[in-house]
Amino acid sequence: MLGTAPGLLLATGQMLPVSSVHRLARTSALVRLVMDAEGQVLDMGRKVRLATPAQRRAVYARYATCWIDGCPLPATMCQIDHADNWSTGGLTNLKLLGPACQFHNRDRYQHPDRYTRHKTGTDRWTFTYQPTRPGKSRRTRHQAEQGPPQRQDPGAD
Repeated sequence: MLGTAPGLLLATGQMLPVSSVHRLARTSALVRLVMDAEGQVLDMGRKVRLATPAQRRAVYARYATCWIDGCPLPATMCQIDHADNWSTGGLTNLKLLGPACQFHNRDRYQHPDRYTRHKTGTDRWTFTYQPTRPGKSRRTRHQAEQGPPQRQDPGAD
């Protein structure tokens, strides 16, 4: 009787055979979704990197401008950014998403040491940008491990 048992009744009214259910179970990936009362997706964990249209609308409603302090670009002209970089484990959850102008989105990814994150409210973030000062060179980690720079004596030839 194993082969004659129905598989799965689809919303279309069609039957999905047991063999197809087994194949899907072996080859599919589960994605956890958290939705609001209207069915809009708010949280998709790590399986999906890009924000949904509903998440984008929510970010635009929550933030007026780029989430970097002092950046005046309107949120609607910004990219959706992860508070914790997605490439290092950040989640695509509404409470960890915010608007970042193109410059700050790329720069924060390339130079995380220039930014300090601050929690504002229960589930919103801002970042303070600290650019490098002109005339002050930044030392690499390797240079710092080597100790202070050695001065050359101009008359030691």
